[in-house]
Amino acid sequence: MYRLIDLTRAHAGTETAILEAFEAAYPGVPATTTEYITVPERARPAGTGDHLWTEITGTVDDAAVTKVVYERVAEARGSGGPICVASFRASVKNVAEMLDAVHGGGVEFVHLSSFAPPSTGGETFDWDDTWMRREDAVNTLVHVIGHSSARVRMTDLRKLLAAHDPRFRKQVGTFTARPKFMSTLVSLAVERNLVAITTTTAGDNNPYVELTPAGRSRLAPAPAPVQSPPPVSAAAHVVPPPQEPRSLSHLCVDVLRQNDMGPFQELRERIYNEIERLVGEKSRTPNGLIRDAVQAVRDKSDDAPSKSGRKFPWGRVRAFLAKLTRQVPVFLSQGEPVAVSLGNNGGVVDALADDWWRMLDGELVCFILGKGVVITQYDYEELAGALYNSRQPQYYDKAQEVVDYLAGAGRISEAPGDEMRIVLAAPPEPPRPFDG
Repeated sequence: MYRLIDLTRAHAGTETAILEAFEAAYPGVPATTTEYITVPERARPAGTGDHLWTEITGTVDDAAVTKVVYERVAEARGSGGPICVASFRASVKNVAEMLDAVHGGGVEFVHLSSFAPPSTGGETFDWDDTWMRREDAVNTLVHVIGHSSARVRMTDLRKLLAAHDPRFRKQVGTFTARPKFMSTLVSLAVERNLVAITTTTAGDNNPYVELTPAGRSRLAPAPAPVQSPPPVSAAAHVVPPPQEPRSLSHLCVDVLRQNDMGPFQELRERIYNEIERLVGEKSRTPNGLIRDAVQAVRDKSDDAPSKSGRKFPWGRVRAFLAKLTRQVPVFLSQGEPVAVSLGNNGGVVDALADDWWRMLDGELVCFILGKGVVITQYDYEELAGALYNSRQPQYYDKAQEVVDYLAGAGRISEAPGDEMRIVLAAPPEPPRPFDG
């Protein structure tokens, strides 16, 4: 039995408890070889010193870990014995199942999440009241739970809090990204008897957080006492009410508009449909295709104004599409990419690249990320609002399709140390000069 255990997502200090629980639950055939995948400077649990250790340096993401898993399992297959792969990562599970199918069995996957020790109660680090007063943070937690049927899974809390108040978004390098930030906030509410933790099964690692009677009472605070307004002098300075923080969706649109990158949500999808229709005629250059597709949408709408009541800037729409299709050449002429360019309008467009609309919309996502906007895998709804001006399920799915395409194309990856945050992938290293 060859056993490969990926500890790259284990919280520091929990490795021994995880391995002890794993060994107790999976004694099975004694392992002839055990190998661990870990990150540098991580303490090795007692009794594992004679085992094999592989340290992943640099970016420890799904791609790096699954590459090691694939290589190690491929090597171990030569012995002909059974193989057990254990990890917290779904990507490793997919690789293990794929190798099991390819080799006709013999590769087992075990998810380590069920062996992780439960979080301890109490404040695990000092709350930063300069970021937000703890009472205000607890009240916000009670509010979002109360507006979600008074019972929420622990893993859903961050998304609900961030949707209510963007300050709760997990921002790398800030207080909100500290380990156990969410469990500490919940502990503060538990100490005040406002919420209780409820597990549904033994060893439940994703319990419910639900309001207590005291917590429910906070949802209907007593009205503030009525006071007579103080007299206001004619020269008194009127302070405007504070503005609500911009949503992620609005922030993404602001970034695109300020840099002439559209997104023209009311028009872009309709223009894409016209491009797909006109390409079939095989009679237009890139410039002519964009011009006629935009004109077709304009004609069909009778030049109606946008939802805001303003006239569409059709010239800017054409310029945006020309710019976008130059950055991502999705027009093909006899199998070769062509684009609008100075002095050379290219050949006749007779086809479109596979996944062409995902490529174009994906470029908008990459542009937003490149400007430092933080997007996570919880944010497909906000991304749908930015790209398609709608959060309906079909547009949520489209936004996820675009992100999945970018991940598959190697354009984006998970942030090191924050698997839910989406970041631009590092550019490939240039080939080294040949010294021979």
